[in-house]
Amino acid sequence: MRIRYISADPAGNMTGMVLTAVEPQRRAALAAALMARCSEGFEQIAFVDETSLCGPLPRMDMMGGEFCGNATRAFALLAARRRGQGERTLRVSVSGAAAPVRVELEEERGCAYADMPLPLGVEEILREGRRVPVVRMEGIAHAVLADTAPSPDLARHVLAAMPREDAQGVLFVQGKKMTPLVYVAATETSVWESSCGSGSVALAWQLSRGMADGVHSYAFEEPGGTLSVRVTMRGGKAVRAVMGGRVSLSVEREITL
Repeated sequence: MRIRYISADPAGNMTGMVLTAVEPQRRAALAAALMARCSEGFEQIAFVDETSLCGPLPRMDMMGGEFCGNATRAFALLAARRRGQGERTLRVSVSGAAAPVRVELEEERGCAYADMPLPLGVEEILREGRRVPVVRMEGIAHAVLADTAPSPDLARHVLAAMPREDAQGVLFVQGKKMTPLVYVAATETSVWESSCGSGSVALAWQLSRGMADGVHSYAFEEPGGTLSVRVTMRGGKAVRAVMGGRVSLSVEREITL
């Protein structure tokens, strides 16, 4: 099967955006093959409904049906370039999000900022004698390990204790540095990601809890680059979270699988 795809680099979180129509039941296996064979070093795969790009609501599905903020903003930039209307904002439909996602675009700078779905809540798990907050979001949950260096063994133990979701993240936080690991159930893949949009929002939301009303801005240094997050607090609650930064898109490529 010949697969057409575009490589997206949102803060190092290498994403293969497949343009060829692929049936949902075949996506997990094809995503695994692309991640194994493509030289770009993809951390995740997204499936684009190419026929929707110039329509009222462009559509993209992640490889495991999860939500990914980095892929969402890269997809919105791709759609805007295909549409060629100079749009400054665009709403896109993506897997794992209950409503269309609004993305602010700065095409001339290659930047995109997504209005992220707000976390649904937080719970705690007990692991290795410590209480670990788990921030639940649409399609993914993130465990936040403060003042903790990345550890494959600890990540494995934390994942085992977390509630089951389409995807699970473990965020190792050291000051302004954040190192994310993401497990996707449908593809049974665990990846140390270069950056993680939903993880960045989960961390910013957790840090903003209990803070004064207003906009609180964060910049997290992640292995592949820096992601910025703005959390707006009102009445003691987060009412908006915007995440983004630079994105680069490759030319269209093709591979036979």
